[in-house]
Amino acid sequence: MANKQSNREHRLVSYTKSACRDTLQSIKHNSMMGIASVISIVAALLILGMFVIFSANLQEITTNVEAALELKVFLVNGLSATELDELETAIKNNPDIDSVTYESADDALAEFSESLEEYSGLLDGYNSENNPMQASFTIAIHESDDIQSVKSYCEGLTDLGVDYVKYGEEYVDVLVKFSDYSKVFCGVMIVVLTVISIFIIYNTIRLTCFARRREISVMRYVGAPDWYIRLPFVLEGTLLGSIGAIVAMLVIRLPPRFCER
Repeated sequence: MANKQSNREHRLVSYTKSACRDTLQSIKHNSMMGIASVISIVAALLILGMFVIFSANLQEITTNVEAALELKVFLVNGLSATELDELETAIKNNPDIDSVTYESADDALAEFSESLEEYSGLLDGYNSENNPMQASFTIAIHESDDIQSVKSYCEGLTDLGVDYVKYGEEYVDVLVKFSDYSKVFCGVMIVVLTVISIFIIYNTIRLTCFARRREISVMRYVGAPDWYIRLPFVLEGTLLGSIGAIVAMLVIRLPPRFCER
């Protein structure tokens, strides 16, 4: 029993060594086909990898812009501190709201004056008594999709001192639609490019087998089992695929690192 087990292990080791030797010899004798296979794999993975990076960067930019979206709730003049506290509490009761920041009319005037820079002297005639600016609450929300509902909620607080609400509807709505469409587009393109990559690699393997069909027929005629015939092809495909993946990864990763330096 021990001798049988030892013989099996010896045959397994012998077959493995033979398969590895055949694999290296096959790569050496079919170097042009191997190079073509590596190039095909590199090209397929490069296209897929670059689009995945583009998609990730696009989503990151869109997410950052959406996170910066804010609403401005402008207030009627003459609200007392108690009324301001009551209004702020009512606004914060909305679960879609992340934070609420109060800005007085005087602070708004000072900020507007600073934004004018060298033309700030145009506002020298204005003070707290004739201030044209309004006090406001700046509202940050959790999700950009909730911005319209939050606006409607705040507009319903007119009895507490809300004058009107602004959030840049003309570009925010376009941004939200662009974000939704880009997610769908990127997802579809990644699936399509993945299928194309698999198809290219599959056809490369089929071409390799077709180019060596005579060699496969000879091995079958001499009685080689199917797994023994397939093993060198599996090892060769694994080796060439790994080389192609490493080359594609280096091509994608190295240029940004050089740019950073």
